[in-house]
Amino acid sequence: MNQENLLRLLRLVILANEVPDRSAILRFSDADGEHSGKSGWSFGESQFDIANNPTAAVCLRACGFSAEEIAGLKAQAIDVAPLNKKLQANAAIVKKFDDIQVSSCLKRAQAILERRGIVPQDPAARLAVADYHNQYYLSDLDQPGTLVHFLQGLKRPFTAEDVLKFKLEQTTYGKKRPKDCQRRYDNLVRIVNG
Repeated sequence: MNQENLLRLLRLVILANEVPDRSAILRFSDADGEHSGKSGWSFGESQFDIANNPTAAVCLRACGFSAEEIAGLKAQAIDVAPLNKKLQANAAIVKKFDDIQVSSCLKRAQAILERRGIVPQDPAARLAVADYHNQYYLSDLDQPGTLVHFLQGLKRPFTAEDVLKFKLEQTTYGKKRPKDCQRRYDNLVRIVNG
């Protein structure tokens, strides 16, 4: 499958997994639903996590947000209603950053897999790693507890289901929210199979 088709499919997967309600793209939402402090407010198709993704702050600055507004969003200590309007007024800028994010997720996944000699069985497997990177950040470290270590240990071409298994067995999120991990996997399979 060519790069253009992979990018198109990844965008659909990220949209289905991150923002099933498309009206949330240009609204700040709570990534973990708990105001836990582990995640900040999120926005965009990729659901940029303001607390954990430095690109989110760069995008917000490009949209005209002040340092104080960004800090308040990061700490989840600010009323987002008026800031949603500011975000909506800058839809084109948010879209530009989303396009870059989707492309960089795929490029990073492909580069790490290639560098490490990890072979995806099919496009769905490759997209599962790119979606994983959008959600968690794909570390290039080969040490226990990382997806790279898990996939290298398989000693065979990996599948999207292998990525799901890793999430369920080795991530806190997967252990706490297995149904959401399954939902994400099901979305990916549905989209890839058309």
